[in-house]
Amino acid sequence: MSYLSLLNFGTSSIVLVSVFGAIFLAGIIYLCFVPLKCYFTAIFSGIYIPSFKLIGIKNRKLNVNEFVNAFIMAKKSNLNLSFHDIENLMLSGGNAVEVIKAINLAGSSNLKLDFPLASAIELASHSIMQIVHDSINSNVVMVEGIGAFTQDDIEIIAKARVSVKIKLDKYLSGLGLDDLKGTISAWIMENIAKTKNYKDILKEPNKCLLSNLDLRVVTQKSMFNVVDINIASLELGRDLNVERELKSAEKEKVFAQIEAERRKNAEEIRELKMRTKTEEMKSAVLEAEADVPRAISQAIKEGRFSVMDYYKLMNLQADTAMRRAIINDNNNPNRPGGGDSDDEGDFF
Repeated sequence: MSYLSLLNFGTSSIVLVSVFGAIFLAGIIYLCFVPLKCYFTAIFSGIYIPSFKLIGIKNRKLNVNEFVNAFIMAKKSNLNLSFHDIENLMLSGGNAVEVIKAINLAGSSNLKLDFPLASAIELASHSIMQIVHDSINSNVVMVEGIGAFTQDDIEIIAKARVSVKIKLDKYLSGLGLDDLKGTISAWIMENIAKTKNYKDILKEPNKCLLSNLDLRVVTQKSMFNVVDINIASLELGRDLNVERELKSAEKEKVFAQIEAERRKNAEEIRELKMRTKTEEMKSAVLEAEADVPRAISQAIKEGRFSVMDYYKLMNLQADTAMRRAIINDNNNPNRPGGGDSDDEGDFF
């Protein structure tokens, strides 16, 4: 009887040890899957996070450390956030720690920023902290190349310095920085076009160009608030009056060139006509001279002019040609001993 009791006691002990061993082994295996560092970090921070939740975060290949830090920060900041909210943000690719930091920073600056809006901004830009900083501190934006003509036809080129802050509630739906620059440029260009004298703008640029600028209208649909705006610099561009004068002078120059060319062509035509007329007269003289031998031949044939008369005529022509040559030779200053002399009188 004692033997059976001892056997039953040994069997019970073995079963009990096996059960406790299995439980211990299961606990060790379970703890191998639990990120113990993050688990104890939450415990020591006074926040309880179930270990199976951490195992699920780890199995989805999310950053367990980021999840724990974000949840601790949310609880310490009294934000009513659940595991599901932070997990969804991390699954979408957002940085939960940065989002909660941005919410705390906005709250300390009396700016309204809730978790859904902050998550949406983070997912859209991945720079939620920078955006919150830009909504607290103003940034300077330069609007350049604002050019228009005044009513006295002088081009004014302005550059505006604009201080802006981001509006968190309209970051996702408001118009961007380029649209704001375009609106400000259009407004200043309209004021330039309304100015009668460009010197008024040079004297008081802010008064002339920004006096009727309604910032509420400018930023109504924008994601930015305009804190301050002023004219940074002014430049004088084109002068249409001078350009018109230059064009007029150019036209007059072209007309003068055309008139001079016309006169030159008329003179050349006149000279050509004179040359043609001279050639015609020379032709007439040559034709008349050609009639002289024929007339002499006809006179000789008819007996009105003898051969001796013809020889006398030829001798007279030769004598006349010789006298002309001598006279021209004596009047030539380049000939040695030339010039005026009494040789001609002595010859005759």
